[in-house]
Amino acid sequence: MYFFYIDESDEIDYNSKGKYFVYNALGFDSKIWRDLNNQVNTLKSKIFSKPLSSIFEIKSHWIRHPEARKKVPYLANLPDNKLKQLSLGMFNIITSNDLVLICIVVNKDAMLKQYGINASKPNLFAMEYLLEKISLFMDFHNSDRQAIVMMDKFSDESEQLLNKAHMLQINHSGYTWKNLKIIVENLLFVDSKYNNFIQLTDLCAYSIMRAFRDDNPEYPFFKKIISKFAADQSNMIINSGITYKLKEYLKIHNPRMDKFLNEYVKK
Repeated sequence: MYFFYIDESDEIDYNSKGKYFVYNALGFDSKIWRDLNNQVNTLKSKIFSKPLSSIFEIKSHWIRHPEARKKVPYLANLPDNKLKQLSLGMFNIITSNDLVLICIVVNKDAMLKQYGINASKPNLFAMEYLLEKISLFMDFHNSDRQAIVMMDKFSDESEQLLNKAHMLQINHSGYTWKNLKIIVENLLFVDSKYNNFIQLTDLCAYSIMRAFRDDNPEYPFFKKIISKFAADQSNMIINSGITYKLKEYLKIHNPRMDKFLNEYVKK
């Protein structure tokens, strides 16, 4: 069994400030779940040295914004060196273990230009393609295995919309790429407050969004995770580990990222 944990970065709404919406999935074999969870818990205990520190939630937004950290008691007075150690430690867990990243980057400006008022909601649009990419990864690397997909909890209405769209596609018309039998069950929603893996994929999702927002493939935390993205048979991550929608706008809006992704080959 494979577990995939999904979280987002930036706003869903088209009228928000952000130009991009990112869904990122972090996946791994369920056999290493306990070890990975222990690694995160050990890091948190080392940083905070407080009772129950293993269940302290870590969000990329809190790490990046001092004003936001002030509202979180266990982060409010954390020294800068400890904060850096926490952030780097989380990323080191991602890079040093057998994990895979698969993400969808939606250019909301391009969506509106292409589809106008008929544009699908970015999260529904991104989820369809993300589940396809997860299925393709499983079919190519683990065709005899199945996967469970878990997401961070948010509004009941949004959860129902995502699950309804997912189940309708599976049970009736199917996705663009049909083989979703590898993904079992509905989408499962878990509270990031008590889930280390949603917290890990949240850090990745922001790093991806930031690289595209700034059109900067050299963004340090994006570069740190680049080797973990899924790749095709030619070891290219574009359209396997990182999929940009709509792809015809990639070179227009993100020329540096376009050049990097079309040249990057995993070793």
